[in-house]
Amino acid sequence: MGNPSCQILTVDDGRIEAAVDLLSRFFAEEGFSGSRSTIAANARRMIADPFHWIALAWANDTPVGIVTVTTMLYIEWGRLGEIGDLYVHPDMRGTGIGAALIEAAKERCRTLGCSAVSVTLTQEGDARHGLMRFYERFGFTPSGRSFATHLL
Repeated sequence: MGNPSCQILTVDDGRIEAAVDLLSRFFAEEGFSGSRSTIAANARRMIADPFHWIALAWANDTPVGIVTVTTMLYIEWGRLGEIGDLYVHPDMRGTGIGAALIEAAKERCRTLGCSAVSVTLTQEGDARHGLMRFYERFGFTPSGRSFATHLL
């Protein structure tokens, strides 16, 4: 498929439902937990926080992709950005929309004063979609860090 003209727009109150639609579809396709109401509540919290960001990719007046960015302060890094979610509608994959969303996320992280941007990959996601190879195309390299999670 060719590279459609796309526009990357920050999610605001007027675009929140389109964002929740895409995030809900993404979570359902990947088998992630999270109800639509939880996704909507957390998306609203993110767009209200100036150190987090959600953007939609639009092609032909239709939202076709989404990226979320969060930031944290670390002693060794200062502010570090993380691409938490990246999703492109299956019909639009391979068109450059994912690349446009990643570049927009990297630019937003620069604007927010981040010293680096990271992405957390799951073994399942990497096995299913070749995510490490995908992100390496945009300058991401393995950090050697692993994360363990404890739900509170």
